[in-house]
Amino acid sequence: MNHARTSIAIALGLTALAGGTLTGCRGERTDKPPRQFFPDMDDQERFKPQYETHFFADGRSQRPAVAGTVAYGRAPIDHDAAIEAGWGDQFETQRERLLKDDQSLYFGTTSAPADEASHYIRDIPVEVTMDLIREGQEKFDIYCAVCHGYEGDGHGPVGNRYTVRPANFHDPKYANKDDILGRDGYVFHVARNGLYDPAGTMRMPGYGHALDEHEAWAVVSYIRTLQASRGVSIDSDIVPSVQRSRLMEQQGSPVGQSDETTPNATGSAIAEGGEQ
Repeated sequence: MNHARTSIAIALGLTALAGGTLTGCRGERTDKPPRQFFPDMDDQERFKPQYETHFFADGRSQRPAVAGTVAYGRAPIDHDAAIEAGWGDQFETQRERLLKDDQSLYFGTTSAPADEASHYIRDIPVEVTMDLIREGQEKFDIYCAVCHGYEGDGHGPVGNRYTVRPANFHDPKYANKDDILGRDGYVFHVARNGLYDPAGTMRMPGYGHALDEHEAWAVVSYIRTLQASRGVSIDSDIVPSVQRSRLMEQQGSPVGQSDETTPNATGSAIAEGGEQ
């Protein structure tokens, strides 16, 4: 019995002690410095700005810049002179990407009404080079092929599971530039902003977070390459000889043989071939 009373008394005492300790944690204002049980490096000796010190021979706490220091600041520059000199090119590019004044380049659109084909630009507004096509192939294989397939035929590993199959870029409607679906600006717009049906349901997410404007145009150039490859015979001079041999071997035909069953070249085969 006495043992039980002792235990209860100890418990009550500990409770009272804990309560008293907690009262010291109230947020009352005071000029007294707080208790620091783990001061770490909270309070370090330092010089305040413009204060005098006897640590340095000149008595100044603020130290002068070391010899050779280059001053940094902001000042207006001669835009034309900077571009002409060459060193301003990178800043000009950054400025253009920030302002996005060129509607056709950064949005793929014109001022025409959105429901008209002319709202989207007809042709890609950047120079199409082999490097651009290769970059487009890289981005297409990463972000697009999983649904649209590596050949752009809509037979990607994920796309095959959809009730509504992803776009087959070899469908003639995606090559007819008199129609909205066939315009380069439309393909660019969908790649970056996604696709929605008339009810507002998203059918494809946009990849603007992963593809900047240049990369999106690169993807457009590669899609056009895939489309063009379907009409190129394996014997065409545009197909590199190494790729031609590989494709002929896959078909089980002797290299150099050409007949009605000769396969078409693929976009990747053309893209891998280099400048033609």
